[in-house]
Amino acid sequence: MSLIEHAIAASRKSAAHHDPSLANKPAPKVAILTCMDPRVNQLLEWLDIKPADADVIRNVGTAATDDVVRSLMFSIHVLGVRELMIVGHTGCGMEIFSEEDFEKHLHKQTGTWAISPDKFHCYTDVNLQTQKQVLKLKSHPWIPSNVVIRGFVFDLATGELREVTPKDGK
Repeated sequence: MSLIEHAIAASRKSAAHHDPSLANKPAPKVAILTCMDPRVNQLLEWLDIKPADADVIRNVGTAATDDVVRSLMFSIHVLGVRELMIVGHTGCGMEIFSEEDFEKHLHKQTGTWAISPDKFHCYTDVNLQTQKQVLKLKSHPWIPSNVVIRGFVFDLATGELREVTPKDGK
């Protein structure tokens, strides 16, 4: 049985215990931008945050892309989120390549040069990457200044969550 077939069967069993209140409008208290790496799937549990209290936005490398901003606009301006955590992690796959090397890797894998996206958001320093994402979102004109934006790095080896502050202190 494939993992998808297993998931379908499990969902049929769990439907009997489903909480119908999930159909109500969500009211998250925080938005969390983090990586899609499966090693951080338990992030809310590690942070002791209930799933209903958080909008979790995930992509490879924890990058504040246009699509992340699109999602945050809904979280902030429709659902009322007033806090944003950016949580990078140690050992991210985006540290493996430079932008150019990743394009070469894709070309080798597919035989075609990348036409989209125009940037993959590769990096070499998770602390600096997280700081940059904080500054990027703090400077966005559609994010109100009263929205608290803080950056963190989760250390997969130790389980520690460490705050990183942008160099300019903003």
